[in-house]
Amino acid sequence: MSDWTTTAARPHEMRLRLDSYPVIGAVEARYGDMDSNAHLNNLALEAMHENARATMNRSLFPDIYDVTARRLRLVTSQNAVHFLAEAHWPGTIQTGAGVGRVGRTSFVASTGLFVDGRCIGVCDTVLVLLGDDGPVPIPDDALAALETVRLATPRA
Repeated sequence: MSDWTTTAARPHEMRLRLDSYPVIGAVEARYGDMDSNAHLNNLALEAMHENARATMNRSLFPDIYDVTARRLRLVTSQNAVHFLAEAHWPGTIQTGAGVGRVGRTSFVASTGLFVDGRCIGVCDTVLVLLGDDGPVPIPDDALAALETVRLATPRA
């Protein structure tokens, strides 16, 4: 029988460093984010990844979430999350975001979550640019914007 599952490789060691990400933010953990094991649950952590990604996207594509003004949409076609360590409430989670890869109609938004400098999780989300009739090539100005937030090699 064939193995029909899909898994993602362990994250590259550079993804575990906050200074690899060009867009940095922070979010406070909420009491309600805890589960019965007294750590932040997976859905709360994924929401933090999502918020870091959306904040970056809005800075790159100012109208992308404005349903009255946008011409194009971003939709998720794949999402891979690695949970690397537990986090607890109360606490501040630092977020890092950047672009890992750019294709013709899509790009990979890469995020990391950090507590006290330690990476607790990374996420890679493939986002596809859609017009009325399906995927469309990323415009040149958007490609240039994406290049400004490429994941970087940290300084020594």
